[in-house]
Amino acid sequence: MAEAIFALDVGTRKVAGLVLAQGKKGYHIQAAAVVEHQQRAMLDGQIHDIPQVALAIQDVKGQLEKKLHISLKEAAVAAAGRALKTWRASATSQLSPAQEIAPQAVLALEAAAVQEAEKLLLEASEQPLAYHCVGYSVVGYNLDGHPIGNLVGQRGQSMTAEVIATFLPRVVVDSLVTALERAGLAMHSLTLEPIAASAVAVPAAMRGLNLALVDIGAGTSDIAITGQGTISGYAMVPSAGDEITEALASALILDFNTAERVKRQLSTRENLTFTDVVGQRHTLAAAELMEIIKPAVTELARQVATQIILLNGKPPQAVLLIGGGSLTPGLAAALAGQLEISPERVAVRGREVLNGISGAKNLQGPQAITPIGIAITALKREGLGLARVIVNGRPVHFLAGQQMTVTQALLAAGIPARHLYGRPGRGLGVEVNGRLTFLRGQPGEPGKILVNEAPATLETLVKAGDSIIVTPGRDGADARGTVGDLVPELAPKTITFNGRRITLEPEITMNGNRVDYRTPVQDQARITYNPLDTVARVLEYLGEPLDGPVLLNGQQVRPEAPIKDGDNLVTGAGAAGRNINITINGRPATLRVQGGDVLFADVFNYLDFPSSPPPGRKTLVMEVNGRPAEFTTPLAEGDAVTLRWDP
Repeated sequence: MAEAIFALDVGTRKVAGLVLAQGKKGYHIQAAAVVEHQQRAMLDGQIHDIPQVALAIQDVKGQLEKKLHISLKEAAVAAAGRALKTWRASATSQLSPAQEIAPQAVLALEAAAVQEAEKLLLEASEQPLAYHCVGYSVVGYNLDGHPIGNLVGQRGQSMTAEVIATFLPRVVVDSLVTALERAGLAMHSLTLEPIAASAVAVPAAMRGLNLALVDIGAGTSDIAITGQGTISGYAMVPSAGDEITEALASALILDFNTAERVKRQLSTRENLTFTDVVGQRHTLAAAELMEIIKPAVTELARQVATQIILLNGKPPQAVLLIGGGSLTPGLAAALAGQLEISPERVAVRGREVLNGISGAKNLQGPQAITPIGIAITALKREGLGLARVIVNGRPVHFLAGQQMTVTQALLAAGIPARHLYGRPGRGLGVEVNGRLTFLRGQPGEPGKILVNEAPATLETLVKAGDSIIVTPGRDGADARGTVGDLVPELAPKTITFNGRRITLEPEITMNGNRVDYRTPVQDQARITYNPLDTVARVLEYLGEPLDGPVLLNGQQVRPEAPIKDGDNLVTGAGAAGRNINITINGRPATLRVQGGDVLFADVFNYLDFPSSPPPGRKTLVMEVNGRPAEFTTPLAEGDAVTLRWDP
C-alpha cells in the first residue's frame, strides 16, 4: 500500500486537511475536509487561541478518520513565510598557541556565532520572541585576523567563524505543536507556506520565468519570487482578506461574521440581503458593495505590489494568485494596475490548473493549493523534521535536517555551547619597579556531555527521544598572589654609616602604600622596592646626596659599588681627602688621602704589585727612607718608599 500523508493547512479563517498518496499517474487525494474556526482564534496567520484551533484540527481529523476508517497519528503542517528570518553574525574565541584547534572547538565556535545571530535578531525585533534555528551555513573562518579554509589542526592566538543562520519564531512552531498535540497528533514535518504553495503552483519548468506567487489568505499575503530556475526570495504583507471584511463591517455596521458572509457572496449574487448590528435589514446590489470595498482592495493591492517590487527590483513577468483572499472581486485588476502590467498577466490559480492531482472534489479553488503543496512536500520528504529530545530533564522541540547533532539540540535548548569549555581564570598584570609582569589564572575544566548516559561530543548524532545531559565546564580560578611572589626576599643589613651603626630595612610599596611579603597583589598594581644592594640605593634610602666622594671600607668607590652586611660607609667631610707626594722605588707618586694616616699598606692599592713572589725570588723588601718598614708604618710628604721581591 502506498504511503499516505495527512496534511493540514492551519489558516487564519479555516483549517483544511487532506490525506494524499502517490498514485500511478500522479497524486491521489483520498479524502479532504475543511472546517472554519468558530471564533477568531488566529490573527495574521498566528495562533492566538490554541484550544479553539485544536478543536478545528480535531474536527478535520475526525471527519477524515471517519471517511477513510483509519486512525491518524501525525500531520504535516506549514508555517507562514513571514516568520522566516535570516541573520549574519560571527564569534571569536581566544586560543592557547601551544595547542592545536580541535574539531569540537570549531563546532562550539560555530554554535556561538549562531547564538550571536539569534541575539542580534532578538535585538532587532520589535517583539522579543525566541527563535528556533532551522539551520546555518559557514561564511568563512579567520585565524589571527587572516582568512583560512579550515581551522582544525591549526595553532594561533584567536579564531573567528562567520555564519548565516536561519530562524523561525519559537512561538510559531511551539503553538503548532501544542495545537496538534491537543488534537491527538504529532508533527510529521514542517515546511513554509510559500515553499509548499510554490511546489505545486510554480513547477520547476516555470521557474525560469520571473514570476510572483502571492498567497492571499485571511490574515496575511505571502509572496514568493521565482527566476533563473529557483525560488529567489520571500516576503509578506500583514494584510489580506480580513481587511476587506473589516472595511465592509465598518461601512455597513456589521459584525465580522456577517461581513465575511457578504464578502464571499459578492461574486455569485447580484443582490445581497443582510442585517446590521442594530437589527436593520438591508438589500444592496453587489456592484454597490464592490464600490464600498474598492478603497480597501486598492490599498491591499498597493501593499502587495510594493513588496513585490522591493523583493524583485522590478515588476515580474506575471503574477499568480492563490488562497481564498485571491477571490476578492477587483483584486487581480487592482494589482495589475499597481504593478503597471497587463491585467492578463495577473491570474488566479486554483486546483483545476494542477496536473496529476485526483480525488476529493470537495477541495477546489485557489484555497486548495497550499494544503496540496504541504502534502506533496512532506511526501517528497522536503519538509523539516521536528524532533523532541530531553535536554537536562526538559523536553525540547527543534527542527533539523537529515542529521541532528548535540550542537543543534543545545542551540534549541538555549544552552550556549561555549559553556562546555571552562574559561581560564583572569590573570593579574602588575608593574614591579617599572617592569610589567603577569600572574596567570588557572586553566578551565571542560564540561561533559552524556547522550542516553553514554559519553558524547558536540558532533554526536541524536535522534528523537534521546536524553542529553550537559554538565557545564568549570572556569579556572582567577590568578592570586602576594608581594612575596613578585619581589625577591630582601634581608636587613647592618652597616656603619659616618661612624653610626644603623640597620637598613628594605622598603616595599604597592600603589604608594607600605606593604610586606604577605600582602595580596591587586590587578594593575604598581609595586616598588629598594633592594639596598648598592651604595647609590643605600644613600637614596638614607636621603643622602651623591655629589661628593664616598668611601666604602676606606676605599673611594663609585655609586654602583655593591654593599653588604657589616660594611663601613663614609660620605661628606669624612670622605674628603688630600694629596701627599712620595717616591716609590725611585719614581714620584701622588697618593690621595681620605682622612686619617696613610699607611705603607696603601701603597699596594696604588701599585700593580704581585701578591706572591715571582720565580726565583722569596723575600719581600719594604723600606721607608732606607729603613725597614711594616704594613702599618705611616707615610708622610716626601718619603722614599722601596717595595720589591729579593732572591
